[in-house]
Amino acid sequence: MGFLGTLSAAVSIATSENYDIDWESEATVKATKFHWDQVRSKANDALPLASLRLTKEQKALLDELLKPSGGEFPEKYTDELLRQLPKAIPPASLNRIVGSIINDCLKNHKHDEDDKVPENKA
Repeated sequence: MGFLGTLSAAVSIATSENYDIDWESEATVKATKFHWDQVRSKANDALPLASLRLTKEQKALLDELLKPSGGEFPEKYTDELLRQLPKAIPPASLNRIVGSIINDCLKNHKHDEDDKVPENKA
């Protein structure tokens, strides 16, 4: 990512709202699946700055989770990635990076149990 991408990520983190999202809940995981392309794009833009705020253990877990996709969030999510993400990236950082997407989904889109999660692209 170039300078403008890093600057954009920094501005978005600095100006974002704080959301009260339970990143381990089934509803949040489902919302993340429904909006994976948006989440992936914002998360990849923020990776250089997010990793500066991680502990050594968190950074190691994030590196391991992203290793199969060359150090970026993959086009195709895995359940393991979605379940481990709150352990690798603190919830406050997840809120700043993609909270607006997930919060909007959780508040405004009631995905019923019958709603099929969109096909995970490979």
